[in-house]
Amino acid sequence: MNKKQKLEKALEAAVSDDLDAYLELVNKVKKKLPFWGGTKKLAAALLKEYLGDISDLKIDSSFLLSKEEMGQIIFEDIKDGKARLFINVGKNQRLNPGELIREIVKRSAIDGKMIGKIDVHPTYSFFEVPENFAELVLHSFDGAKIRGISVVVEPAKKRKK
Repeated sequence: MNKKQKLEKALEAAVSDDLDAYLELVNKVKKKLPFWGGTKKLAAALLKEYLGDISDLKIDSSFLLSKEEMGQIIFEDIKDGKARLFINVGKNQRLNPGELIREIVKRSAIDGKMIGKIDVHPTYSFFEVPENFAELVLHSFDGAKIRGISVVVEPAKKRKK
């Protein structure tokens, strides 16, 4: 795994993994560091240890941020801790729930058992994922194609009653 891939993996973990035990460890360890900037210095030291020499690593803002800044996407339709997402493919493209689950798992690496309700319509579909993984799943489809069709995944609009 190259340095850029390692950094991408670390960023994905920061967005989607349950890091409570690690945050507790950070709080304990940072007490040994200077009061100002201790957490940042600890993060930098861990990145140095994980990545090694980064003098040849070219990182620009397009790498660190996708279409919208991470954490800035608003998910309107959230129910029971699951965010509902829209995708622009459906039955007319021979999409079925099993194939959609496989695509989500392949692209985002979340466990397929975490995917909730799936509604496949003729030209579009909706699916639910845990709220804390919704942004990761959404970004994992950037530039994706299913059966030769460019895929658009967006937060679903709030359901009308």
